[in-house]
Amino acid sequence: MTPQELDTLRRELPPFHSAAARPPLVDKLCTFYGIDFHARGAGVSHHCGTVTSGEYTLAVHRWLTPDACANLLLMHGYFDHTGLFGKLIGWALEAGCNVLMFDLPGHGLSSGEPAAISDFSEYSRAMDDVLRAAGTPEHGMPALPWWVMGQSTGCAAITEYARHCDWAFDAAVLLAPLVRPAAWPLVKLGHTIAGGWRDSVPRRFTNNSTDEAFLAFIRADPLQSHHTSLRWVGALRRWLRGLALSDLGVGPVLVVQGDDDGTVDWRYNLGAIQKLYPGTHVLMLEGAGHQLANEALPYRQRYLAAVRAYLADCGIFLRAP
Repeated sequence: MTPQELDTLRRELPPFHSAAARPPLVDKLCTFYGIDFHARGAGVSHHCGTVTSGEYTLAVHRWLTPDACANLLLMHGYFDHTGLFGKLIGWALEAGCNVLMFDLPGHGLSSGEPAAISDFSEYSRAMDDVLRAAGTPEHGMPALPWWVMGQSTGCAAITEYARHCDWAFDAAVLLAPLVRPAAWPLVKLGHTIAGGWRDSVPRRFTNNSTDEAFLAFIRADPLQSHHTSLRWVGALRRWLRGLALSDLGVGPVLVVQGDDDGTVDWRYNLGAIQKLYPGTHVLMLEGAGHQLANEALPYRQRYLAAVRAYLADCGIFLRAP
């Protein structure tokens, strides 16, 4: 898709519960990103529209699969968007999960300064607003057990949600969770020096997955930001200063972490997550990078088998593979 088509679609998306006709560009978006599961048979339906959250207009997607056993809220990471999560969406639908996903503020088709945020509480508010507006039976989501899976910054959003909102989930899976990024002292120093006179710095695309096709696609993705927002870094600094590393009271989670992750300070983060979610189980993947949602198939097969077993322990039984 072209940037012009994406801008047009962003303007044309109706409110999530509107009776307006589906914009034709929605299907083109789904085909372009390989999330056109509704066009592949098997009775899957897809709906897309907007939900308002504070100053933001969020692009929300919902897939329903016949005879579902659970509902999944999927949370993407920094620089990501819904279109990049086709591997996990497809797996979840085949496993019998309805899927709800939205583009975070400043990402994908949602409004906001690209890849920026004023405060991390805006992420948790977005989660809460989307669940209330699109995740209830009266709004078309079946009354089934809920679980949530996040990637990186999506995990930070989940943690912020756990701090300030009524916990809505029977289980949670954190993929390469962000608490503190790699080289954090240098990041803080750079932000202190540059934050007063510029808004962003050029983004450096890294090899954060062993899936070469994904790495090539991401560099050409028209929805990618090519700058890192210093406002986002400032919000992260404030969030970390206010984050007490104590039990959030929502129970343990499953954490999946690659040991070749150069994006987050995973050694520090795993200890922090254990304090926030006592009793958490950690699955380490030798050789895996940061972008676990788009890692090579062998890595995904391994951790998704662990996710299936973890969900069963939580009373959520997925369809047999």
